[in-house]
Amino acid sequence: AGGVASFDFEEVCSQPTGASDFIAIAKAFHTVILHNVPFLSMERLPEVRRLITFIDVLYDHHVKLLCSAAAEPLKLFQADKSAANDEAFAFDRTASRLNDMMSEEYKLKQHNPTAATMSEDIEEAAGVAELHHELCREEVDAIWNSYDKDGTGKLDKGELRQLMEDLSQLKKGHRNVRDAVVDEAFLTFDTDGDGTIDKDEFQSFADRRGVSIWYVV
Repeated sequence: AGGVASFDFEEVCSQPTGASDFIAIAKAFHTVILHNVPFLSMERLPEVRRLITFIDVLYDHHVKLLCSAAAEPLKLFQADKSAANDEAFAFDRTASRLNDMMSEEYKLKQHNPTAATMSEDIEEAAGVAELHHELCREEVDAIWNSYDKDGTGKLDKGELRQLMEDLSQLKKGHRNVRDAVVDEAFLTFDTDGDGTIDKDEFQSFADRRGVSIWYVV
């Protein structure tokens, strides 16, 4: 009530939530209370990625955060030595933002419900918008084959970056796509959290969200 929302970690991060849900929360509430954030590991990678996105969105909108957690921010996520550096790096940024959100300087910031977010940057940079027409399987195949350069049947983050840079060039006239934007786009596509984008996930995204300028083929 009164611009304050309270959530349990599982409500926010263990459900099939995404950036659009978090943006709606950040626009509606100036203060969020998040309960029961547990220790996190690679076995809970989808939840780790959702928490990263959630904190990024709250931070961009200057939302005040009250949080109960199993440890201080830098000790919450334990990545094993075989883990990709992407998740560890991204969570380090999240931990830094959580620490910043506890500072007096951050607490004095005014809630900014109209802030541009990384998710909205994705929409701008990658042309995510309402479908001009439904993509048929042949169109998705053509796009997929253009960017699955190594023929593995999976898109890695580098291949997704290439796609996003091409779309940015078409729509905005430059290829500057921030690392954080690529990270969040990758999370949006990688619904099973296995660290790659398979063709079914790619097709599902096209069916679900669509893009206005898939005409890169």
